[in-house]
Amino acid sequence: MAAVRLEQVRKSFGPVDVIPGIDLHIQPRELVVFVGPSGCGKSTLLRLIAGLEEVSDGRIHIGGRDVTDLPPAERGVSMVFQSYALYPHMDVYRNIAFGLKLARTDRRTIDQKVREAARMLHRRRSARWAHGPGIRRDERRNCRLYRAGWQPGEPG
Repeated sequence: MAAVRLEQVRKSFGPVDVIPGIDLHIQPRELVVFVGPSGCGKSTLLRLIAGLEEVSDGRIHIGGRDVTDLPPAERGVSMVFQSYALYPHMDVYRNIAFGLKLARTDRRTIDQKVREAARMLHRRRSARWAHGPGIRRDERRNCRLYRAGWQPGEPG
């Protein structure tokens, strides 16, 4: 995971300043939680970092690189939403492997990373595990986190 630095990042929707200007530095592997009432800008801030919203002013750096004007796909950022929904037509193995496959990772590396996740998930069954209802809630969450956490060029 890379460092994230925001320099006077501001977001306005018309005359309304939703993010009035924030400076933030998140160290690699540091856990940060945004807490506040509904409508205070938590999701907007995350969408700005991910590139899903345009910054009105200021700069965003990820891994020492200015990504302010880059599209989401070029930022190396993933988001995991509160819902733990998995792709219902895929088993757990394929759900975890999905992002790696999209990144055109070779099959051997995909298999290695998915099996590593299996060890973390404490799954000792076959590599193709159950669909939907057979997966515990905590395993669904972990599956989504593992899927989001492996970015091209990043170690698993």
